[in-house]
Amino acid sequence: MLDQARDRELEWGTATAPHPAQDVSGDVALVIRVPEGALVAVIDGLGHGHEAARAARIARETVCEAAGADIIALAHRCHRALACTRGAAVALAYVSTSASTLTWLGVGNVEGRLITSGQRTRQPSANASLRLRRGVIGHQLPVIGTATLDIHRGDMLILSTDGITPGFGEALDVSGSSQRIAERILAEHWTVADDGLVLVLRYLGSGT
Repeated sequence: MLDQARDRELEWGTATAPHPAQDVSGDVALVIRVPEGALVAVIDGLGHGHEAARAARIARETVCEAAGADIIALAHRCHRALACTRGAAVALAYVSTSASTLTWLGVGNVEGRLITSGQRTRQPSANASLRLRRGVIGHQLPVIGTATLDIHRGDMLILSTDGITPGFGEALDVSGSSQRIAERILAEHWTVADDGLVLVLRYLGSGT
């Protein structure tokens, strides 16, 4: 689990739990600060247990080693690196703090939401969903492309694995820190049938 973190432009937090029958999780999240923004990733090794955790670990190492790469190129790097594993579902996003934009892609059973909300508002006013491509990073890579959205101060990126029910965004309480929101989603929407992970990143920049 990543520690809650905050700087002048971004605040993020994660919450995760392994399958009840396992002592490791195959779900991994990371936020890496890069020039003029941040790279965000959520990785779900297929299934659960040690082999899922191995796939997620290899994908995480690949992302860390090539964090400055375009996210499409990064997805291809992960695909090659995971060929010797059971594979993974992956969501990648680049948050540009200089341009106030979000560029993202997803392959497999991961969930992505961009929640538009004022800093003092409990209920989200609008949201956009990550368009997912069917496939498995490491075994079946589809033709992938990115979508880019404008972001504004107070907007939140939420990424989750398939251990979290997708309905979490329907009546989402966005009060509190990113860490508290991630913990609340996990507590209320984890199915317990799989590893579960939620990453919440709030944009604190000056986008209009």
